[in-house]
Amino acid sequence: MAFAIIAGYLAGALAGYAASRGNRIAGQWRRLIRVQLLCVSAVLSLLAAWRLPAARDLIWPALVTIIAVALVGVAYLLTPKSSERAGRAVLRGWSAIPNPGFWVVPLAAAIAGPVGLIVAVFIDRVMIFFFGFFVWILRRQAPIKQQVRTSWIDQAPLIALLIGLVLNAFTEPPAWTSVALEWAAPLLAAIGAAMFVGSVLHPSQQIPWRPGIRVWLVLIAMRIALLVPLAFIAPNAAIAAVLVLCAFSIPAFYPPQLSVLYGYADSVVAAASRLGWVFAPVGVLLAVAITRG
Repeated sequence: MAFAIIAGYLAGALAGYAASRGNRIAGQWRRLIRVQLLCVSAVLSLLAAWRLPAARDLIWPALVTIIAVALVGVAYLLTPKSSERAGRAVLRGWSAIPNPGFWVVPLAAAIAGPVGLIVAVFIDRVMIFFFGFFVWILRRQAPIKQQVRTSWIDQAPLIALLIGLVLNAFTEPPAWTSVALEWAAPLLAAIGAAMFVGSVLHPSQQIPWRPGIRVWLVLIAMRIALLVPLAFIAPNAAIAAVLVLCAFSIPAFYPPQLSVLYGYADSVVAAASRLGWVFAPVGVLLAVAITRG
């Protein structure tokens, strides 16, 4: 599984780079982003919610989500006043949030086993409730005016999550849903990497990124300082491993994509996309040490 995940990231990154070199594909990139939201993120939301075992399993995902929302709040305080302040603050805070769907979930499957995988998936899905609100803000202040009919596609992950919770309440999840979640990891890695690289290299995102380093460092320091202590009080090694993977996560994939989709261009998002990878090896090494120790 670990090899398949690494191969997925490499294949996806190469595909995203190749796409960025073609003007024709770059021109259609916004449509591809919406296809991903509808066909990948929504399906994962539905399966994860359907397999939710009990409310107590949401405690750790809820704590990580609270920290993620706090990052957006701090980003708002650090964002200068303007007509787009709320939208830019969402993108800046989101760029410092852990990347559960395309990093923690695949790595948890390979390092922390089934328990870690479920916790990582729940982190990703609990965040969807707030991400739906963030998307609403981004659409409302988008420099590129959004058509009303596209809102249901942009909110598809949240809609699918609600459907999954209804299914969870009235039916037992089939066995194949567990297998699908586990083997979705390499696919998530490939698709996520492709969309991320293609968005970062999109012509609309070729802006100076060094001015955003200071704000990004403040947000990343806050993320690490709040998440690492939770790993010490986690009830088992699998959850602790997931928490350190969140603390030392790669950049979130959605801010560059949504920047392209809605017409934003922010130096903090650009800085996060380029520098956020340096902490990832620390998280992987700590997660392996925790689960093997």
